[in-house]
Amino acid sequence: MSSSDSEDPQECPLCAEDAPIELPAYETWLQCDVCEEWYHGICVGLLATECERIDKFHCKKCVEKHGPSSYKGPELRRSSRQHSSVDYTMLNEGQPATFNQYLLRLDGHEFMDDEFEHLDDGHEVTVEWLRSRDTNDPFVVESAQGLGMEMPESKITVAEIADIMGRETSVSVMDVLTQEELSDWTLGSWAQYFGSTDRRRILNVISLEVTDTPLGDKIRRPRVVDEVDLVERYWPAAKRKPNKYPRVKTYCLMSVENAYTDFHVDFSATWVYYHVLSGEKVFYLVPPTPSNMRKFESWSKSPEQAVSLFAESVRQCFKVHVAAGQTLFIPAGWIHAVFTPADTIVIGGNFLVLQSLNTHIGTYKLEARTHVPVRYRFPFFLKLCRYMVELLARKWCKMDQRAKTKWTLSELEGAFVLAAFLEARVAADEHEPSEARALGDLESLRVHAVNLLQLTGAELGLRMTPDEWANRELQLREGCHFRWIRPGMSQGSLLLAARPRRLRAAGESGVTGRSIIKIRKKTAERSAPQKLTKLVRGRPSSSTPSNDNDDDDNDNLLSALRSGRAKNSQSSESDDSMGDSGSDGSDASSGESDGSDAGSSDSDDFVVSDSDDGYGRRPKRRKSVQTSDLSKRSASHALPPNNRPKNARQRIAERLKIKL
Repeated sequence: MSSSDSEDPQECPLCAEDAPIELPAYETWLQCDVCEEWYHGICVGLLATECERIDKFHCKKCVEKHGPSSYKGPELRRSSRQHSSVDYTMLNEGQPATFNQYLLRLDGHEFMDDEFEHLDDGHEVTVEWLRSRDTNDPFVVESAQGLGMEMPESKITVAEIADIMGRETSVSVMDVLTQEELSDWTLGSWAQYFGSTDRRRILNVISLEVTDTPLGDKIRRPRVVDEVDLVERYWPAAKRKPNKYPRVKTYCLMSVENAYTDFHVDFSATWVYYHVLSGEKVFYLVPPTPSNMRKFESWSKSPEQAVSLFAESVRQCFKVHVAAGQTLFIPAGWIHAVFTPADTIVIGGNFLVLQSLNTHIGTYKLEARTHVPVRYRFPFFLKLCRYMVELLARKWCKMDQRAKTKWTLSELEGAFVLAAFLEARVAADEHEPSEARALGDLESLRVHAVNLLQLTGAELGLRMTPDEWANRELQLREGCHFRWIRPGMSQGSLLLAARPRRLRAAGESGVTGRSIIKIRKKTAERSAPQKLTKLVRGRPSSSTPSNDNDDDDNDNLLSALRSGRAKNSQSSESDDSMGDSGSDGSDASSGESDGSDAGSSDSDDFVVSDSDDGYGRRPKRRKSVQTSDLSKRSASHALPPNNRPKNARQRIAERLKIKL
């Protein structure tokens, strides 16, 4: 049932709290014909044109009992082509995309400026520097000096690369128009095309792996990459046989002017480095927040993917230019597209990192859900996980407490998620032959996984309060794999930022809400002295300032910080409302109070002038709220209907011009 003009839309249960619902993409609604729940079309992977063709819509939870949605007329055909971790060209029947649409959409969208770190050279890029970073943002190294890498000369040509590799070497070529792979190409024919002036068909080479080839012998990855790469660290040297272990170390990318690769996540969300030998690249980068990853999964399944720009459905998409001689590092999970403004040759590679292992495993699961073919996933991923668990379990059994404390929180979480992931795989009732071969001896693997789970879990428990660890353990076990870490985020903010929307069953929601509130209260208590400098105390004009009231004012500020936001005003009726009421997951540092703090004996108003919520977002201006007089607060319920504050449902209805 389609719905931009439906009678009674409600809040979409799939929307994240930071969803940009003011965008046009969110104006189309669908109502399930079984449970009558309302959803944004984009949140269920359907855009406006397809929604209009739906006869009966069944949401995900109703499909199992009542079958899939039905269409008016033939259902839209989806391409069966699978060439990477995502299908890029699920074209509508009879509606092929044109390359001009890519350029028009990119030119018409307003991207955010590059605000990432730019380093003068690579001397600072070390293992310890990567481990100690307080963010997972990309970064650019202006000069290759200090990176410890070796590259071909910048003036090397595609013809010379073909001669070095052999002109009969087969190569995978991508048609930019359809984002499909083309077969029967050799480096000789590609060099001929690259050097020609007839480019009515824009082609691109982005998957030529050159490890252990004559060209690969001229290339050495950045030193830090070799030091952190999990394949180099954990794959046994005696078992590195040709075509029997991952070969994703070094790629040669050759792109002509106006080539474009649509938004994607590299297999298993590997880290990526790109060194531009000649030419220029433009990257469009979307942070790996849980909300963005859900939208990306829906968009990648959409039949209108080829005629829509993913950046339009997210709040933040950064535009980064990488010129010749510069090197870009993209951490795990970042969704990105790439445009080529001039003929360009790039040397790059993929690698897995221990502190990003949580994200690597989360993306591996996402690829399984979206049925990505095995040949487009990280090769031998399960076998690498097995080797890692076996070695880490033995290492942790012999490790003293001093050595354990050197592990960062993200590394501990990565090892914990790895052990939990393999424990669940071993416990599965059935295993495909390829999976069984990768996992090896199941009983031995189960023992190693359980040991590593217990050892890393105990250490994580020491790093957090009991409530924090109880909540975080559930997150790590149940699939919280993506988050965007901004500089300066506190541990409490990290836990809140990573919390999935529906992690618990209905019967456990109260427990989760209480633990989250306790984390928020503890975070506010830690940061209260600093937050006081960011609050401006407003007084009624009739009051006279006095030193006697300063202590009371500070207490009121602290209570405002600690109160958070309650689910409803009824929470003030119970003595332990701050410990037991539900929470909407908003950050405690927002400084909002629902007026339930009876300890506010002063009539002063408090206005947040600057808020540091850990996400780098601009603070919202909020009207001052008096919390001392409960009668005034209750009187607000007696306001005329037109003057009452609008709830979320009314705001949505007003936006869609619907009369309730």
